[in-house]
Amino acid sequence: MSCKHFPQNRINDCPICFPVDRFEILPKIWISDPIVEILRNGKSWESPWDKEFQFGRLKTALIYYSLEIIEDFAIHPNPGKMLVSPFIFQPDPDLSIHVQTFSAFTKYDGHIVDEPFIRLDRIFNGKKTSHIGFGQFKASALVILIDGLQQWLWSVGGWYR
Repeated sequence: MSCKHFPQNRINDCPICFPVDRFEILPKIWISDPIVEILRNGKSWESPWDKEFQFGRLKTALIYYSLEIIEDFAIHPNPGKMLVSPFIFQPDPDLSIHVQTFSAFTKYDGHIVDEPFIRLDRIFNGKKTSHIGFGQFKASALVILIDGLQQWLWSVGGWYR
């Protein structure tokens, strides 16, 4: 077996080519909008800071357009230091994405979690209108599932503004 992410001596360490868990997509409806939930080993994603890992069309588009950066983050040996400074890129005339990594994050209850994460912000008319953030493990799951996420996105009408 081969791995495009690491030299031969680290091949078994690749979280994308040789994942520890099984990930799948579960399409759902929230209120009246389609969303997708990422399942881990057939169950909702549960961690000390998350009950589930789900998002809609707009955040799926952010993930899709940022895949190369997410993949770099997923395999980086020190992801909290991956980006020296935040940056903005524009993959589509109507979409600008602000990307930033952090060495820690603050939970909804104010508790600081010492785990690196990446945050993608959608910028529309100069304002951040939506965002999604996740750590290295979830980044790996997104890279693994990107083909299914893209198929789901187009099956529900693509992303909207």
